[in-house]
Amino acid sequence: MKVSRLTSKLKLFYITFLKPPKVWLLPEKSDVLIFDACASEALVPYLKKYSFTVMAVRRESINISCLLLSVFGLRIWKGNLLNAYFETYIRTVSPKIVITFIDNNAAFYSISHQFPDIKTVFLQNGIRSETGDVFGHLKKLESYFVDYMLVMGSAIGKKYNEYVSGSVRVIGSLINNAINYKYAEPDGSILFISQYRSKPENNAPFIICKDNKPYYHEQFYSAEVIVLRFLAKWCTENKKYLKVAGFTKESTGPEVAFFDAVLNGCSWEYMPRTDKYSSYKMVDAAEIVVFIDSTLGYEAIARGKKTAGFSCRGVSLNIGSNRFGWPAEIPDNGPFWSNDQDEMQFYRVMDYLIAVSDEKWEQIRKHYMPELIDFDPGNTKFITLLQELLGKGGGK
Repeated sequence: MKVSRLTSKLKLFYITFLKPPKVWLLPEKSDVLIFDACASEALVPYLKKYSFTVMAVRRESINISCLLLSVFGLRIWKGNLLNAYFETYIRTVSPKIVITFIDNNAAFYSISHQFPDIKTVFLQNGIRSETGDVFGHLKKLESYFVDYMLVMGSAIGKKYNEYVSGSVRVIGSLINNAINYKYAEPDGSILFISQYRSKPENNAPFIICKDNKPYYHEQFYSAEVIVLRFLAKWCTENKKYLKVAGFTKESTGPEVAFFDAVLNGCSWEYMPRTDKYSSYKMVDAAEIVVFIDSTLGYEAIARGKKTAGFSCRGVSLNIGSNRFGWPAEIPDNGPFWSNDQDEMQFYRVMDYLIAVSDEKWEQIRKHYMPELIDFDPGNTKFITLLQELLGKGGGK
């Protein structure tokens, strides 16, 4: 048993510290440290006035100088070399703020505990749940504090505050706010937002929830099958053209094959994602957007697009956090959504959206938006916060 544990630890050490590409020079001192290179490109346009450094935390690279210095840190003797490395990196950069676009990495929540003089900021990058996500395993710790939690809506901000202390500010979606594409007239299409991901090898579980219950690929995507078969019927009856906003950039492969199988006999079109903005262009061009529980679906509502939320995955998985608007306390069925796997509810929602006036839709949408997702074109709220923390210009 001891040999097995030692082997596992050595393997982890190799994967984390020895295998990644090496950076030998110490990172430069900067105004801003971006914690996690993943999606950091979304933050960079707002930091050009300031000096900033990006810290890779997913084994994209390892800074050897920081690694060697971390050996002399306190945490190494507690057996946590990774945290010692993070602390050494932060101390070396000595930033005014540490910021991340990966809000569901719990390691970020304890940075303020170690560095109380450095401001910490996270931006919510996607809709959250308990299904294979942060709230499926998060526990409240005294060390969890983030100075500014920039969230999409007030409901999720309150949820974060149950676990993480700090100030919550509602700013909406950073990327959605930054995209100005608008089409004068919708093209008449019904756009379904794909959340398809490939099936794991060897029939492994697709996700594992907080009670350690495994869910498999077919279980997870049974909601898509139900919704898509309804949409195929509804579009035929209403003479509407169905499009699928794809996740992948390829026009062939497992994702397309999945939709081909479900929509067999229906006239439809797969729209590959050509770049990080193309899905938003598809949303703006559609007459009605349909989604199950994707972030892009909520962003479509924020953009003012008539949108149907058929958040019925929770019925398949028996998980409440997959209902529409979670964790907001709203009914299972509303003007433009349903949590039920009920074709009559689907008809009600789609028939409402096809008939409702633009003025009435805007009134209904705005009534529910504050809890769900804000819209701040140009990200003025985020820019204002940066100026509060760093001034209008930066540089050490």
